[in-house]
Amino acid sequence: MKKITFAVTNDISQDRRMIRICNSLQGKGYEVTLVGRQLASSLPLPAFSFKTHRIKCYFNKGPRFYAEFNIRLYWYLKKNVSDIYGAVDYDTLKGVIKAAKSKKKKVIFDAHEWFEEVPELQGREKVKNYWMKIAQKGIPNANLRYTVSQSIAEKLEERYGSHFDVIHNFPPLEQKEPGSIRNDTLVYLGVLNKGRGLPEMIKAMHEIDSKLLLIGEGDIKEELWDLATRENLLSKVIFKGFVPPDELNEILLNARVGINLLDRSSESYKYSLANKFFDYVHAGMPQVFMDFPEYGRFYGKYRIGAPIYDLTQSSIVYAVNHLLQDRNYWFNLHVECLKARKEWCWQNEERRLLHLVEKL
Repeated sequence: MKKITFAVTNDISQDRRMIRICNSLQGKGYEVTLVGRQLASSLPLPAFSFKTHRIKCYFNKGPRFYAEFNIRLYWYLKKNVSDIYGAVDYDTLKGVIKAAKSKKKKVIFDAHEWFEEVPELQGREKVKNYWMKIAQKGIPNANLRYTVSQSIAEKLEERYGSHFDVIHNFPPLEQKEPGSIRNDTLVYLGVLNKGRGLPEMIKAMHEIDSKLLLIGEGDIKEELWDLATRENLLSKVIFKGFVPPDELNEILLNARVGINLLDRSSESYKYSLANKFFDYVHAGMPQVFMDFPEYGRFYGKYRIGAPIYDLTQSSIVYAVNHLLQDRNYWFNLHVECLKARKEWCWQNEERRLLHLVEKL
């Protein structure tokens, strides 16, 4: 039985992509371990089918954290030898590559985003260049490279000269088909961070007769709360925080419109393909989304929502109200979601993943 160890810098609990990948590989006969980070706020992990290990660090952010984490990761991987090591994003590359080289083992690199082009690094050229140097040294040393979208694969190939495959973040297909009887709730699912169109969405609620549920946590939660307070919109904008999977599923199956907005200023966002895009599709819930390249690829096959071209209040209001008020329009998009979910599902993507890993 081949051993595979993946590494992430999050605390594992909310990393649905890695939980899905590790479950699939474990179920096909690999012995899988997922290494993450122990935070002060980390809750005990459930009993997954695969093993987990959390690294506790003295530093919690910035260069010192990344240095400390990779040093601790290196020693963990060296002591706990696997046949294949997996680095997830640039911030685990140093520790993984060094450990793999010392043991002459294979490496998988999984890019969850175009790391150096995220909004948090805009205007921070020194930091951006640091991560690009890490990538330039590490990525060519991986034996298998994959990412979340075709556009990001092409950009990474162009920049680093190494081939990338694509493993999409498709949810598993549930047998029960979502119904069309819904309340008129709007749902945003995801982190509350810069560049997600959330201030614009909150202001748009002045002209939308509905409630907006914000499901998730993030760096700008307090800022968004203050905005909703100033705009006198706390009765319409509901901050739910993290919700358990069963409750989340219930919310998505009963809400009418999903919100998936992004700022054009980030190259990483421009070429991204958010998990929520497919979560909404699998819930049979039409969404408002950006007319970005990756969404266009999928929208070209199934009309699963309403694309918008900018984050102006008028664009958001028109798209949302059209979905809320025109029931025939909404129902046609709902039917398209039901068709799409049968194709855009983890059961199909899992086969691609297993084929790639088996070749190592």
